[in-house]
Amino acid sequence: MTQQPEASTGRDWIEASGLLHIFRTLGLAVQPAKLGIGLTAIIVTFLFGWLLDAVWMTHGGVARDAISQFILARHLDAPYEEPAGEYGIFHVWRDHQRRCILGLLGSSIPGASVAAGTTIGSYMETHSTAQPLENLAGMVYGVWWMVASHPLYSLVFGAGLLLLWSYAGGAICRLAAVQFARDEKQTAGTALRYARDKLVGGFLMAPCIPLILMGVTALALVLGGMVLRIPILGDLIGALAFPLALVGGFILAMLVVGVFVGGSLFWPCVAVEGSDAFDAFSRGLSYPFSKPWKWILYVILTVVYAAVCWLFVNLFTFLMLKLTRVFVSFGTSPFGWWPRGDAEHPVSKLALLWPLGGPNNLYRPPDWSQLAWYEDFSAVLIGCFVLLVIGLMWSFLASFYFSGSTVIYCLLRRDVDGTDLEEVHLDEEESESTDEAPSDAADTQENRPDRNDAGKVSLPVVESPPHAQDN
Repeated sequence: MTQQPEASTGRDWIEASGLLHIFRTLGLAVQPAKLGIGLTAIIVTFLFGWLLDAVWMTHGGVARDAISQFILARHLDAPYEEPAGEYGIFHVWRDHQRRCILGLLGSSIPGASVAAGTTIGSYMETHSTAQPLENLAGMVYGVWWMVASHPLYSLVFGAGLLLLWSYAGGAICRLAAVQFARDEKQTAGTALRYARDKLVGGFLMAPCIPLILMGVTALALVLGGMVLRIPILGDLIGALAFPLALVGGFILAMLVVGVFVGGSLFWPCVAVEGSDAFDAFSRGLSYPFSKPWKWILYVILTVVYAAVCWLFVNLFTFLMLKLTRVFVSFGTSPFGWWPRGDAEHPVSKLALLWPLGGPNNLYRPPDWSQLAWYEDFSAVLIGCFVLLVIGLMWSFLASFYFSGSTVIYCLLRRDVDGTDLEEVHLDEEESESTDEAPSDAADTQENRPDRNDAGKVSLPVVESPPHAQDN
């Protein structure tokens, strides 16, 4: 009996930490509907980026290491000149963000030294050359480079990306919210209709509110600087009103920190509460600041768990592609017969059509000069199928991010407002479909024979004949 309070305390601590609920994120992320929506959004993102690069490349490209030079110039507080090159803006930005994301995940895996000398160890060493915060800073620098060096491109690309992922991310958050709260799996069509109905006034406007506030505040500071530029009168008024400029700087700093801390909670709030953008903005900023240590704990647990899950998914994808390539390649050149390539380095036909690297480079374009004209067709199709598999792997990461953000929002809402985790907003159509299911189940249960009566036979009651009653 003396061990019950200790066991109860342990369970309460685990429940308060949210660990078990965060572990549910993997099950939420692998739902096919979420993966399909994420994969579609990733494909549209790449097509949109390539289209913008094709338009902007007419005026020249940029160097592959342009962002690295930009970061170095910022660290040295030196002027930055954009190096010319042959790569598109989206291509350079995408590669940089990919390295930072993989670096963040690789550096977040605990106990990486245990796997030293193995394939897993080399994979983690490749992606853990910098600390997590340094990789986060690198992602911010990537966005800063695009905005500062290519403002028009960043405006068009950012607007398209915001519209696309507000729709897709909102649908994924909605799927995660209903599944987490009610353990029900909605269809992709239902979630997409919900995201469409809440798009303008909810998912799209929620991240725009802090951007608009920052823009208005920055414009007010610029106008104050113009007043200060006026001789004599500007010196008097500008100096006296300078405390207002400090207040504006304080507001900007709070908005920047608020977006960094609570920006990932905007879309989950709309998905869970069915509220508008202003409520999502308010809750997204108030919840983390009300329970900062809980927010930090939830984020750390989610990032570490995401890193471990991503490692498994990435290596599993590599193993699947590797085994596929090994056996199909053997079929194209069994026992070294019918080799292709140079005489000194013979390879199979599949090795020419589909060069495969390690887990860090799952697909490389073939050397088109070594292929015949009829082999270009098979090389293109094989490449498309392999890239779809890789895209599905990255859609898992996107689904994990939105699902994890939804779980964190529900946990913070419980800690701050005391709201049950099972509470989620349902539209009228969703409520009707949900109410019909239990009633059908109740009817089925009512008409179902009792298990305790199994094996018993109900016999008819026969009344005695009249003459027997007279006697």
